[in-house]
Amino acid sequence: MRNILDIIETPYVDCQTLLAHLSEYRNPRDRIARMVKNGELQRLKNGFFLITSRFLRGKVDYPYEQIANLLYGPSYISLEWAMSFYRFIPERVSVVTSVTVGSNKEFGTPIGTFMYRHLSRSRYSVGIDRKEIEGQGGGFLIATAEKALADWVFFTCGEMTKEELLEDLLEGKRIEKDSLRSLDKEGLKKIAQQYQSTTVKRLYNIIRDL
Repeated sequence: MRNILDIIETPYVDCQTLLAHLSEYRNPRDRIARMVKNGELQRLKNGFFLITSRFLRGKVDYPYEQIANLLYGPSYISLEWAMSFYRFIPERVSVVTSVTVGSNKEFGTPIGTFMYRHLSRSRYSVGIDRKEIEGQGGGFLIATAEKALADWVFFTCGEMTKEELLEDLLEGKRIEKDSLRSLDKEGLKKIAQQYQSTTVKRLYNIIRDL
């Protein structure tokens, strides 16, 4: 059984892949259940698992971003997790936040909580980047810094005035002015045009005028 898990290249595996490797067993699903019970696999959701041996003694970090993309999709990392990824906010984020064209969703797993917020397809389609994970293979989809901030204010700032929004960015969300100034203004302008949101348009105006 260990050899079967060792030949799987990724630190996670789905049920279909396991069944293919266990095809010689009379009851392969029972084998999978025992692997979960024995702690060889950690179930993230039905049919999707982490291979425990890849993370023993904390030698390798969990690929949270990849897992988030795979748990529920289509989706991309955004909101607080992406802002922390880009080091725009000082706080350590505990919930992995994503945006999806599907329904709002939340998964509680052995390695943490994964939350998904719905966005329309027209807004979803702009400002997504792909990052690679060094040493683990594969990659993940994540909002650009501009889109992550746009998503954040879109979902959390309501109909704030320009002055209220700037105060919330600097005081409430604790983003440094220099970080805001570093944003790609043209990229944010395209996002604002696509979102057709008063709040995101005000965000663009703030960044443009800093």
